Amino acid sequence: MSFMSKRLYSYYEENNLRGYQGILIDETQTKGLFIDNVKKKLIDKPQRDEFINYLQVLQQDTGFQLSETLLADIQALQNSVIDVQDFRIGEALAEVVLEENFNCRFYWNELRDSRNPKGNKTGADLVGFIEIDNGEVLFLFGEVKTSSEKQSPPQVMTNPYGLENQLRDLYKDKNKRLILISYIKNKINLIKNDTFKNDFAAAIKNYYNQHNSTYMLYGILVRDTNPDKKDLKQSFDKLNKEILENTIGLKLLAIYLPLPKEKWLNIINGLEK
Repeated sequence: MSFMSKRLYSYYEENNLRGYQGILIDETQTKGLFIDNVKKKLIDKPQRDEFINYLQVLQQDTGFQLSETLLADIQALQNSVIDVQDFRIGEALAEVVLEENFNCRFYWNELRDSRNPKGNKTGADLVGFIEIDNGEVLFLFGEVKTSSEKQSPPQVMTNPYGLENQLRDLYKDKNKRLILISYIKNKINLIKNDTFKNDFAAAIKNYYNQHNSTYMLYGILVRDTNPDKKDLKQSFDKLNKEILENTIGLKLLAIYLPLPKEKWLNIINGLEK
């Protein structure tokens, strides 16, 4: 589903490559996103539907109709109830919001690489592409944090393992970015999508441009608290001074939700009105 958000505060530099803003999604639209786009991300619906169809076809073959294991696995995949941590919901919501409202594209659901659905991602929370104002496509390397802490900024922004330091590390560590670029390159051949190929070709040219190397660092903070621009301003100001190359983008986004995170999973599972 598409949705509308309300901009609460914002600051952007003249070239629009750097800045921060806070947005509010109202209760009705938050619930709609959770039970639709966000849930589809969390279960990787296209991949799940494809696998269910494959097993159902197999079930029709001679000798498989009575397989209890096959039937049980089909039913398990068709079960709409999911069990994930709050921060996973925040990461899925961040992708949805960036795709719908901020010209970002993520072609590969990282669930397909996970052997432990409750394990931590490695490298970066978000790896994809962003189309900027001049029509150029850049690599997007992003981190997502979810916090109910009343303090602004919350500790997930400023502690040693917080969003600010994670973005700083992505900026300083060329090898980490190379691993992420290699990772996304390896996915191109796994799905037939010409737009994916074209975005990668454009982004890698911009990344390796000898005189104007450019890419986007994106930090997303998901909050169920009262909005406050102090959630982002301190980290943005620090990083903005440290990232010297003016061709490298830096954007921070706070997404404020009117529903406490304790209710998010129940809403996704249809257990909360």
